[in-house]
Amino acid sequence: MECKKGTSAVLEWRSRFLTAGTLDEEEYDQALRSAEALEQSGVITAVEWIELVKAANVALLRVR
Repeated sequence: MECKKGTSAVLEWRSRFLTAGTLDEEEYDQALRSAEALEQSGVITAVEWIELVKAANVALLRVR
């Protein structure tokens, strides 16, 4: 069951922050805070958190 919650949370996070494919600095900060909250609350694993941070980094770099 935990795996399903994590997968769902990751998909929701991606939908919320990566739909446009890019993030400006404010959106990037929000994405990181959201990912950290998910990891801290135990909804996602540390490995999933790292993947979200990497995805946010890529989206931020596309803006520049």
